[in-house]
Amino acid sequence: MKTILSYTSVCSVAVAFALFTTGCITTQEPSGPPAASQAEVVYLREEMRRLNDRLNASEAELGHVQRNVLAAQSAQPSLATTAQVQSMQAQLDSLQQQIRSVDAARAKDKKDIYDDITRKVTTLVKSSTPTPPRPAARSSSQSGYEHVVQSGESLSKIAAAYGVKMSVIMTENKLKNADNIFVGQKLFIPD
Repeated sequence: MKTILSYTSVCSVAVAFALFTTGCITTQEPSGPPAASQAEVVYLREEMRRLNDRLNASEAELGHVQRNVLAAQSAQPSLATTAQVQSMQAQLDSLQQQIRSVDAARAKDKKDIYDDITRKVTTLVKSSTPTPPRPAARSSSQSGYEHVVQSGESLSKIAAAYGVKMSVIMTENKLKNADNIFVGQKLFIPD
């Protein structure tokens, strides 16, 4: 066994010598990450620092808000007093009375407007309907009405309004042409 061990030792030394003399170069592994990775690490560290600063600012703002809430809660009374409830009830009653007054005023205004419109419509209707004809005495044997021709009236329209033929009106008024009537002209309309 001794011979085998020493033979192995001798071989190891021979191989080492051969490598050393033949120009083999051994490289050493780098101790840190590659250059591109180092830039990424620097960026990530900076990003972590910024996030940490934002987190600290948010925590400070949260503390400020919590303090404000606590201060507002401590300044606010928990229950209303009897005097405050009575005061609010009086204000509510006053507001309800004002609402009733406004509603009454609206109802009155509505009635006034309705009455005004009714008066105006009645006036318009009266002015647009022809005045009833006055009975006129033509001769002792014949009775009828006197009609004053208005703007836009024709002999046929007048005849239709009285239920008389146009030819009868033309004969009684000695008209030669039915189109020859004028505004303000008085016509006798027989019964």
